[in-house]
Amino acid sequence: MKTIPQELLVNILSRLPAKSIARCRCVWKPWRCLLSEAHFIKAHLDRTKEFIYNGLLMLISSESNTMYRASISYNSLSEISALATELSFAVSLGFRNEGIPSCNRLMLIEDGTDKRLLVNPTTKEVRALPVSPYALDPRASFTMYGLEYDHVSMYGLGYDHVSDDYKVVTLSYYYTDKHELDSEMFVNVYSVRSGTWKKGESSPYDHAVGHVISGVFFGGRIHWLARRTSDHSSVIVGFDLTEEKFHEVPAPSSIDGHNFVYNRLVVLGGCLSIFPSWTLKETDVWMLKEYGVKQSWTKFSIPHDESDFTPLVFMAGQREVVVVKDERTFYEKLVMYNLDSATFKDITVNGIDEFLVGGSFTETLVSPYHNHEAQRE
Repeated sequence: MKTIPQELLVNILSRLPAKSIARCRCVWKPWRCLLSEAHFIKAHLDRTKEFIYNGLLMLISSESNTMYRASISYNSLSEISALATELSFAVSLGFRNEGIPSCNRLMLIEDGTDKRLLVNPTTKEVRALPVSPYALDPRASFTMYGLEYDHVSMYGLGYDHVSDDYKVVTLSYYYTDKHELDSEMFVNVYSVRSGTWKKGESSPYDHAVGHVISGVFFGGRIHWLARRTSDHSSVIVGFDLTEEKFHEVPAPSSIDGHNFVYNRLVVLGGCLSIFPSWTLKETDVWMLKEYGVKQSWTKFSIPHDESDFTPLVFMAGQREVVVVKDERTFYEKLVMYNLDSATFKDITVNGIDEFLVGGSFTETLVSPYHNHEAQRE
């Protein structure tokens, strides 16, 4: 029996879905070693990026606060459905409405006690992150001069391709009950590879914009909406994970420079995108086709009456987009919007009744330990 060259074996196996690879690890010990090595995991991740979105969504049960994997499909009548399957983990997870930071299908999730966890929903690996020794005390709310001061933290997760390291970034500050910034913006950076926190330079921007939202990773930077401290104008800022500094990203010229700070950022169709968090008649979605080039912003609109829509992901062909319909209750609804016909189709979700949408994802083998030498729990 001939032995398959390792390079060929890696090429073949990296084409398999992550779930199938997990089964292959149980077949033969040499395969288990090969399929767990960093170079194979990277090869598989690179392979998954070549394919069009495969219709997988992450849903959070409004009732039990548990995570579900949902797969979108069409039937012969062109009806759209999604089958939701509950994902079980060794620890309890907690979720907030600030969004779930994610990068290369790793997710940064709470455990219900304010502790942050790095999670791979496919492999079920979970890694608890230590509390930053430089972070503000989350319990340190206080009253002074008749004003209530609270501590706020915003999180982001991204990948530094130069150091081959995943990093968690927190922005923390105190603000008053009148949403007035009272101190500098503290920046802390966690290295997944080394397992350590360090204190970064304070942000030169005002991130206390009235709502707490997770950072959006794209192009080696974690992005937030903020204000300049000089003239209070709205800006898109990206925290470069290699330089560990903030940079401004040019916004669309037609967006109000003082008010778009209340919009939302997403990655849509492989582009950093911005859209209003609420509107009366239609949602204008701006996509930055060439990162950093102001003239490359393009727009499409989603019409509606009362409900607000959040664009989530394009399906194959890039002419249909899955959007989240805000039901103005404690749960959300999924619909498909066709850009050519300007029509909506409901997505029937089976396996879960009321849910919030955690985002779209592709199954990968990326480990939340990422070559960290510490003992895996």
